[in-house]
Amino acid sequence: MEKLGKRIKQRREAIGMSLSGLSKVSGASLSLLSQIEHGKTFPSLHTLKNIAVALNSSVGALIGEQENISHTPFMSFNERKLVKQTESGASLYMLTHYSPSQSIEPYMVRLERGGTCKGLVEGARKAQEFCHVLTGTIEIDLRGKPFILKQGDSIIFDSFELNSIVNLDKGISDFLWIFAPDKY
Repeated sequence: MEKLGKRIKQRREAIGMSLSGLSKVSGASLSLLSQIEHGKTFPSLHTLKNIAVALNSSVGALIGEQENISHTPFMSFNERKLVKQTESGASLYMLTHYSPSQSIEPYMVRLERGGTCKGLVEGARKAQEFCHVLTGTIEIDLRGKPFILKQGDSIIFDSFELNSIVNLDKGISDFLWIFAPDKY
């Protein structure tokens, strides 16, 4: 129980999410989350799944399913894990095996025609972000200034600057989205 709480807290802090932010996104009360993080109670499977989704993680990663397995740095494209899909036409895929010691979080985002990244990640994260367009055309709005990125284009910014990401292409747009959470 104690290790689960530590993993949840480490993951939450790594992505710059407050306990109240986790409460809002997961639907679990602040007091329950505090008890879980301090190892005083174990969440229901339903609550644990909601916490994992809110943290862009998996139940397996939070319960430590890979702790006794040697971590492999390689992941084939077919092994990528769908982390989240939104009603706004976005899918978020994890591109590495999760490890709490990672200093970056690499994802691939697929935006359907007209799709946006609304609701894909919590807005109050503290990280530097890097996007590289693999296919299609997207618009990234940073503090009211739009940037149009086509295949092969890249951009780097601080999380707080991001207002929106929209697919401008007539088809699907895919891009790498890499987070480097602040450690301070």
